[in-house]
Amino acid sequence: MNTFGYLDVNDRIDKENFHFALIAAKQLANKFLINGRYVAEESWGPEGNLYLAESAWALLDMFRITQEKLYLSAVAAILNELKRIQKPSGGWALELGRSGLAFTVTDEQRRITSEVEDLPPTVATLRTISEYYELCGDDSFMPMGKKAFEYLMDHWDNNYGSFLEKENSPLRKLRSNPRAYHLFSFLGIKYWEKHEPKKIKIILPTILNFIKDTFESFDSETMPLIYGLHVAVLLEHMDMNYIENSIYTRLRKHLMESKFAIGEISGGYGHRDGLRGIVKDEAHIRSACGVAIALKFYDLYTKTDTFRSTKEYRELAQWIIGMCNGKYFNEFQMTSTLQKLGYGSPGQYLPIWWILGRM
Repeated sequence: MNTFGYLDVNDRIDKENFHFALIAAKQLANKFLINGRYVAEESWGPEGNLYLAESAWALLDMFRITQEKLYLSAVAAILNELKRIQKPSGGWALELGRSGLAFTVTDEQRRITSEVEDLPPTVATLRTISEYYELCGDDSFMPMGKKAFEYLMDHWDNNYGSFLEKENSPLRKLRSNPRAYHLFSFLGIKYWEKHEPKKIKIILPTILNFIKDTFESFDSETMPLIYGLHVAVLLEHMDMNYIENSIYTRLRKHLMESKFAIGEISGGYGHRDGLRGIVKDEAHIRSACGVAIALKFYDLYTKTDTFRSTKEYRELAQWIIGMCNGKYFNEFQMTSTLQKLGYGSPGQYLPIWWILGRM
């Protein structure tokens, strides 16, 4: 099976738009260098600890490509902050920050997300620690990774097929599809396998089956970002028959002919969250990047231009790039006024994943 992380950069990078990935990466890195946090005066929604890990993945790949130390330094700042806030149990809480322009949370929801360990940021951080160590040889963060792994294994349930999350309804309601967040279980554990090969070799296929089952439950109302990220992971691990039938068919049916597409904005997609359902009064870069990642990665894996040659993909790519103002990517565009707003961290790392061809 192919692994996108080891594709030649000349194959996976969108050279025409690489400059825009650099803009986003520098925006992220310079923000994180201050104190390991991303603070935007104007963001679509609250920043949480899962975004720290996801941003770090983008920055580590940019370092891999450019060898510019700025990106490693930014990831070190992120890891130092994560070290400071790691729970005694070994896990991390989600820790939602202040409300954003479009998606707000209550003080009670914010309190809950700061007190209770949360699976996605915990397991996603494992990958950050492992990749950082692999790229620069600094093992100072490995002890907190080992502690996090022990915490996760205490919550492993083979019958369930993944790690059991704490029952916390208010927190889970913030997610458009709670089960889908186990995608991060696979990504985190996969990158930790070299450190715990015996244990992870046993559980990794089980988590992959969990992700596959989750993907097959998706329908036309599943958030495009969640859909797209599952496609990107499954492309690496499923056989060509599954890719050319199940994945291809679903891409055509659910993403190319999407309920989330906004007719008034060419290439724009709405989104879905756990509190408001499908939202189409704003075109969101999360959804657009989710679709773009799925379509591009399909073509990368199959060595075709099946989707990238389509009018729909060109319009989608044009909209995403059009959200960059030369300093950062805006996160969303109002359907009624066409005003572009927000520059939270998802608005930066998601275009990087898409342009570099690696999540």
